Amino acid sequence: MKAVIPKSQRLIPNTPAKLQGSFNTGAQSWSGVDAIAELLRRVELTLDPVERAMQAQRAIGGLMALVAVGAPGIGSVFTHRDFFSRLSTLTGSTPDELVIAAGAAI
Repeated sequence: MKAVIPKSQRLIPNTPAKLQGSFNTGAQSWSGVDAIAELLRRVELTLDPVERAMQAQRAIGGLMALVAVGAPGIGSVFTHRDFFSRLSTLTGSTPDELVIAAGAAI
């Protein structure tokens, strides 16, 4: 059975978001440094050590996602070292332990 999907009667808005669905175009104005600062801030605000470790894994996943989409200023080795050193200070783990934990979470 082949059903016909009726055409929508709503007009397409004349905005950049019409090609991206519900994607938030305001997020494009963030720099890589702002995104990293926000990821680290979320880890810092988490009080429970177990939840903080989970939030750290989310932050590492966020960093990997930013690298995957080619966000400017994120692919630098120095940026990654700084990120992992700050994250290790917040969690009490070594940077190597964080990398291993993030790899195991994937």
